[in-house]
Amino acid sequence: MKTSKKTRRMTKALKEVPKDPNQRNIPALFPKRKALRKSLAPTYIPVAHHVYYDGFSFRVRVRTEGKTTSWNVSDKKKALEYRDFLLATK
Repeated sequence: MKTSKKTRRMTKALKEVPKDPNQRNIPALFPKRKALRKSLAPTYIPVAHHVYYDGFSFRVRVRTEGKTTSWNVSDKKKALEYRDFLLATK
């Protein structure tokens, strides 16, 4: 019995785009991405003043005397405590 080795077929993008729309091979022009990436900019949901949530962790951002302090933590209680500490030392 013969065993065959599976090879990956890679779709190559066309070097030149045909001018006639009937001759275009649309899937070849736009090959599918193999891996989906996360967005580079996470979306933050405001939880309280100066505290934001991105789905995984809480972010505290406080600007004091022209300097922005940012801190990520997984616990909401710690985030609120840190925010209160920064605002008290303002």
